[in-house]
Amino acid sequence: MKRGRVAIILIPIVLLIGVTAYLRASAHTKPLVASGTVEAHDLRVGSKVGGRLEKVLVREGDAVEAGQLLVTFEDKELKANLDASHANLEKLEHGYRPEEIQQVKDQAAQAEDDYLLRMRGYRQEEIEMARADLDRAQADALRAQRTCERTGDLANEGVLSKQQRDDAEGAYKSAMGTLHNAEQKLAEMQRGYRPEEVASAEHNYQYATARALQYARGSRKEDIDQARAQYEYDEARYRECRVVAPSAAVVEVMDVRPGDLVAPNTPIITLLERDQLYIRIYVPETEIGHVRIGQQAEIKLDALPGVAFQGIVEQINQQAEFLPRNVQTPEERVHQMIGVKIRIQDPQGRIRAGMAADVKLERS
Repeated sequence: MKRGRVAIILIPIVLLIGVTAYLRASAHTKPLVASGTVEAHDLRVGSKVGGRLEKVLVREGDAVEAGQLLVTFEDKELKANLDASHANLEKLEHGYRPEEIQQVKDQAAQAEDDYLLRMRGYRQEEIEMARADLDRAQADALRAQRTCERTGDLANEGVLSKQQRDDAEGAYKSAMGTLHNAEQKLAEMQRGYRPEEVASAEHNYQYATARALQYARGSRKEDIDQARAQYEYDEARYRECRVVAPSAAVVEVMDVRPGDLVAPNTPIITLLERDQLYIRIYVPETEIGHVRIGQQAEIKLDALPGVAFQGIVEQINQQAEFLPRNVQTPEERVHQMIGVKIRIQDPQGRIRAGMAADVKLERS
């Protein structure tokens, strides 16, 4: 009798345990379902150098391909800088022309002659020539003096006119000026060149010699490297006059017109990448162990009923957060969520950013 009662009591307990185990097993096999909104990576493009817009080649809503030209800036000034740096680089790489080398050689030889002349002083023949010039000037001055005196006497007697007397006095003064110059020239040649003149001539000679040697050897490697760096810098700045799409995208925001003046490093167009659509969902902390990177997902959108899209788990956040974020009660704060980013596969391009979507993940 007692055994029958024990059996009657155990049967409901066994059934309860079985049902509980079944429900738990069903809960673990049931897919994870979450909702989210389609988002897209946005790209804000512009120019590092800025300037005045010349052409705007796209409009909002246009689909563009990678490398497609979007806008252009006026480039005359940057093109001139680029041409100048390119010409300078080619000049240094090719070296100096033969006629340029010969010209600096001649200049060095002339500087050497000038330095030797000042260092050695005037030749004796030049001094004798200056003394002879002084003698002639003295004789001319004496003759002009006597002529001036005789003309003055005759003018006083009325034989000659006053104009003739004035002409004689002018000739005498001119002869005295020539005499003074000849005296100074002879004295200067006898003293020789001043030390500072010799030092200046020596400096010019050394500079001309070094310059001729530089032309003969050609440009230094560091000068060529510097010129090449300047050319590459100008080339990079010139490329900034053309703004191109970095990848396939859709023009989302653009509020510029030809003639607008744009500051450097200012984004002027916002692009949404067509192949970078994703959904961010939030999975309870207790369920995150069933989600892994690379896991397949099924996505359905309200805007495209009856169509299922495939996705792949691309990122799982490392830090949990509370949803909703402004929770106040302890009961709500215990529900921590972890964000999961899922990349959407949409080769036909039917999905748009902002669409509501449901995501289903099979438990792993």
